[in-house]
Amino acid sequence: MPDLIVPAVLAGLVLLILLGQWVVQRRAQSMRGQEVPPALWAAFVGESPAMARDAEPPNFASMNALIEFGSPNCSACRRMAPVLDQLSAQYPGRVVHLSVLHHRALAQALRIMGTPTLVLIKNGQIAEVFVGITPVSRLTEQLRRHWPAIEPINKPPVGANA
Repeated sequence: MPDLIVPAVLAGLVLLILLGQWVVQRRAQSMRGQEVPPALWAAFVGESPAMARDAEPPNFASMNALIEFGSPNCSACRRMAPVLDQLSAQYPGRVVHLSVLHHRALAQALRIMGTPTLVLIKNGQIAEVFVGITPVSRLTEQLRRHWPAIEPINKPPVGANA
């Protein structure tokens, strides 16, 4: 019987970790369909002033952005940095990084529990939320789906494999 204690404790820890990840995902997905909070607008304009001319508060209906909430000491955030740099080059002024350390109140208001968390905004509403490392192919697919009228810069030629 004592030989089963260690495996039982390990199994319990694995279940707790999986439950925690499930809770983070569920809370993130609960943001879908919500209006963009004014505090997010203010933080976004502070990081990307070029977008200020495209969507003036309080009318966020024209706001389309991908906002990454990350942390400087997060290894997953550092792994996502090249992907976000690539998307930022394709969609200038629409991809912004916000540090959860500097925007703590906003992260709490949006119930962000893990980094990196990417919030995709379409026409002033939260359309998608991605938690953790997300492949560039999935992000590109979602951007094309939610922003069909916005053409990326340096778009691959028609017929080329992406």
